[in-house]
This record gives sequence, structure tokens and C-alpha cells, in this order.
Amino acid sequence: MFKWIYILATNEFLNGGPCEQIASAGQAVVDLPRNPNPRLERYDGAGGIRPATAQEMSDYDAAQVDTRALGQFNAEKLVKAVAIWTAGRLNVPLATARQEILTILKGL
Repeated sequence: MFKWIYILATNEFLNGGPCEQIASAGQAVVDLPRNPNPRLERYDGAGGIRPATAQEMSDYDAAQVDTRALGQFNAEKLVKAVAIWTAGRLNVPLATARQEILTILKGL
């Protein structure tokens, strides 16, 4: 059996495997006979796996783009430095500058 953590509100699988899993608030753990594909499958609410809807897959893909863009932004010290410098020069909050830069990055 494989223990997988899923989000209670969306039934989206987060992570799991053959080892013990610890869920945070808003999450739960379910025992499954196999590892699900988090993009293509969701928890069915009754101890099994169901196919994800087209909207769920689209939402998953969009979240992955956001996560990757934020990871790239945080990993690139030069990009962060330019964002901090630019925000200071333009007198805009750093959060605003970061969000606008991430929007541009996701569009590239």
C-alpha cells in the first residue's frame, strides 16, 4: 500500500509513497494500492482514485507554471537584486515589482 497526502478542498494528491506521511491542516492521508499521477488523477473521496477533470488538469498546470516561475525568481540572485533595485528606483512596493516580473517571466 502507498500512503498519499491529498488536499481536502480539491482532492488533489500532493505527495506520497510507501513510507509514513504526515498531513498538515487542510490535508489528509489515504492508503492507495498504487501511486497516483497528481496531474491526471484525484482522490475519489471513498478510498480510491478517479480521473481528473479537464479543469483540474488545467488548474494543476497553471499552478506548476506559477511554482516554477517563483522558484526561478527566488533562485536567481541577480533577478532578485534587479527587482529590489527597480522597486526602490520606481518607489513601488517590492511585492508589486516581484509580481509584475513574475507575470513577464511566465509569459516568456
